[in-house]
Amino acid sequence: MARFINLATALEKFDEYPWPQLGSVLLLSLVYYVLKALRWHYLLRVIDIRLPLRRSLLVYIAGQWFAVTPAGEFVRAFLLTRYGFSFSRGSAAVSAQVFFDFLSLAMIASLSVFWYNYFAAAVLAFTAALIVGMLLFVNGPLVWQGRRLPFAAGPGTRWGNFYQYSRQLLGWRPLLVGLALGLPTVVVGSVILFEVARGYQIAAGLGQSAYIYSLSQLVGALSMLPHGLGALEGTSVALFHYAGVDTADAASAIVLFRLATVGWGLILGGVALLALRTPLAGPLVPKVG
Repeated sequence: MARFINLATALEKFDEYPWPQLGSVLLLSLVYYVLKALRWHYLLRVIDIRLPLRRSLLVYIAGQWFAVTPAGEFVRAFLLTRYGFSFSRGSAAVSAQVFFDFLSLAMIASLSVFWYNYFAAAVLAFTAALIVGMLLFVNGPLVWQGRRLPFAAGPGTRWGNFYQYSRQLLGWRPLLVGLALGLPTVVVGSVILFEVARGYQIAAGLGQSAYIYSLSQLVGALSMLPHGLGALEGTSVALFHYAGVDTADAASAIVLFRLATVGWGLILGGVALLALRTPLAGPLVPKVG
């Protein structure tokens, strides 16, 4: 990174950002997390996890406190066990949430290749593989004609329950609702990047910001690093550089973007985690079973 980017110049660029604009960026970031939390609430209801809306949203946002830890997403499933729901059921909701994020990012990136066609083959191939993989997973018992599947143990086991709940969550109606909330979430994330870049006078349109955002998020997720730390930033700077943007400007914009999303999410997650232990979360939910 030090050889590719003048880090001293990148740090100096922070002084050039119009800081009053940060309020609107943080507000957009809050909308981003609320949209994700609403989709989470819907997915829980699909598999018959009935929590009041306020508590359900707080459980999702509280998970952001653990976002930079390995497998931090599954803390949300652990939080659900406090209300008597099995970890396998909660894990199915978490996995479906992650899948819808992947699919929404891939679809936006695929649409963007008509205007920014570099890496088009890789993006379109990944999107096709994701859709085919989903169809094989959902229709596994039909495709393999009753043979034992490697990812589906017998009913009543943890893996068996996880598989059945996951199939419910990937039905056509949850899929449509998941994408109806997932695609706008990606658009909001793209607008956040666009607004940060605009503050640095970076000449990148909303469409180009959507392409850089969706592609870098996919690379970060596939890196298997917590929140794609390092992989996402490097990909974003490289894509901005490929588009003719100075690397110091790009690096400053990406660092601020990550602080306004991941950093802000950590703060929101900490607040939500505390709120779950107070009357602000609403009435207590009796344990199931």
